[in-house]
Amino acid sequence: MKKSLFILVFAALAILSCNRPESSRENLQKSISEFSKKHAELNIVASYYPKEYTEVNTDSIIANTFRVRIKNYSKMDSHILVDSETNETKTKINYHRVFESEIKIALASKPLFSTTINANDFKDLSHPEFWNNATLEHVWVNQEASSDTELHLSISIINPKNNTYKLYELVVDHRGSQHLKIIEELI
Repeated sequence: MKKSLFILVFAALAILSCNRPESSRENLQKSISEFSKKHAELNIVASYYPKEYTEVNTDSIIANTFRVRIKNYSKMDSHILVDSETNETKTKINYHRVFESEIKIALASKPLFSTTINANDFKDLSHPEFWNNATLEHVWVNQEASSDTELHLSISIINPKNNTYKLYELVVDHRGSQHLKIIEELI
């Protein structure tokens, strides 16, 4: 009897002294807590220009000949890193959204020209530092230069990272022929 009581007490002590295994959830919480203690809180603040989706639609009739529809809009899934600043507790990152334009030109209600453009359509081998961070800024009708046989569109492309730009002119004639030339650049 003493032997069985001794075995029973020994078994009870052995069971009570064993730690139950930790659950996966407890292990995860413990790991997170240890990580948080080791690393200071890092706060990342990202800002975008423009903050929200932006779209500008323009309908124009030039010399009772050309009907032009231009839609300039920001792409919400594409952006350019402009700059970032980090201190002990915060990282601030500024982005500029990439823009595109849809252009539709009709002559006497018949489609003449239709395209979607962005900065990549203008990229050339000169000034790669400009083109690496370039985006279309705006497309508009140059009414003063346009006539009843030619439509002049101005196209601005900017590099928001280094505040440079290129200004192009796209001329579309009444047959649909196109001619692109650079008007001005600040690089």
